[in-house]
Amino acid sequence: MTDPAPSGTEPFGPPSAPRPEESRRESLSSLVVAGLAGIILILVLFATLQLYFAVQQTIRYWVAESYVPLANGAFFLLVIFGGVFLVLRLLRRGP
Repeated sequence: MTDPAPSGTEPFGPPSAPRPEESRRESLSSLVVAGLAGIILILVLFATLQLYFAVQQTIRYWVAESYVPLANGAFFLLVIFGGVFLVLRLLRRGP
């Protein structure tokens, strides 16, 4: 004899297919989220470029003229190392 399934459990078998309206709604919401993420990334890129050029002006203003190339070189190396670190971190994390 087989025991009846305990109450509150799902019957065995493949899950039911989602309704077409639900899948369209989910795809539309995922497109909206992706679009907002793209807009935010563009704004962050713009702000990063503005910060980059502001730091350049600050170096020219605060550092003595003879040391500006040295300060710029240190800043450029910091940006390069930071960028490489972030790219490697993203690559290790994977999709």
